[in-house]
Amino acid sequence: MEGVPNYSVGDLDSVLHELRVDSVVTFDAPEFMQPYYVESISEEGLIVTNDRSENNIHLFDEMGNHLYTAGGQGRGPGEFTNTVKLHAGWDNDIYVLETFQYRISQFRVSREGFSYVTTHSISLESSGTWLLNIYVTEWGNFGVSRSILDYKTGEDQFQFYKLDDSFNQDELLITMPGNEKMALGEFQNIDHIIGAKTYWDLDDEWFYYITSQSPVINKYNLRTGESTTVTYFNLEEREIIGETRDYVMEYASNWIERFPAVEDEVEEATVLPLFRELMVQDGILYLVMLDVTGSEQTEIIRTNTKTEKSHYLKIPSKLFRIKASSGMVYGIKTSGVTPSVQFVKLAQ
Repeated sequence: MEGVPNYSVGDLDSVLHELRVDSVVTFDAPEFMQPYYVESISEEGLIVTNDRSENNIHLFDEMGNHLYTAGGQGRGPGEFTNTVKLHAGWDNDIYVLETFQYRISQFRVSREGFSYVTTHSISLESSGTWLLNIYVTEWGNFGVSRSILDYKTGEDQFQFYKLDDSFNQDELLITMPGNEKMALGEFQNIDHIIGAKTYWDLDDEWFYYITSQSPVINKYNLRTGESTTVTYFNLEEREIIGETRDYVMEYASNWIERFPAVEDEVEEATVLPLFRELMVQDGILYLVMLDVTGSEQTEIIRTNTKTEKSHYLKIPSKLFRIKASSGMVYGIKTSGVTPSVQFVKLAQ
């Protein structure tokens, strides 16, 4: 596109202004904590994360100090059988989505702890459909679901819905492409290890989604229903050659050992995805680059959607499920003996 800058993944640190990291702090987590998801409640300066081992949710202050725990294994009010996704609503309540139990638990949050509000039971329109994310906004409730289109091939798609007050599907707004699949055997398919995937996030009145192999940003306005696309930069394709292919084969070795057919699937791939995550906060886009070197770092292209200026951010640890708030970047560090929650303070 005319006027849109072109970059190469390998040259980002030399062509983009780099944002400096001021400090990296690991949260003071309770024993046996297995965090999987993290959410920021910006107005309160609080962080909520879950514990998959104990089916709890945990509350931290902005310095990473542990304040409170709620939940626990069970099916009663305020208990969980699997805490999968967290969402901080515009009302500053925290919503805990249990995908396979089809329910959502709602909690009030303050520095004094969690206060259980209610549990919503979800009723989906068809089998083979799962609610993956919810968003509680000024313009109503919204959600992303995954639907299986073909059980033989594993073909699926993602759908963005307007939800009613009980979080049941009300109106289909967007259909998004599903993830590329790889066959493990007859009727056994999983998301391709290095295939194309779809990522999404919601910020204020805009819902964003991308595919992992393209820098094109798709946007949908919750308030007006407007749909648009925008490209802040172009990135060259990432061909799989030489050392990159060696690393990819090593990355897939556990799957290949269990399912020999995976080796052929990986060998046939010629292009790598560009991104592995999308996050948007206060009009700032964070596109997390897919690492193919095995390094313990996180590379991010951070773009201001108002000024359309992009910066390069390199975090000195590998973080997943990135969130941001007030000059901080949060994520789950999975390397080491146990996962941990880290926050990264950016230099002013």
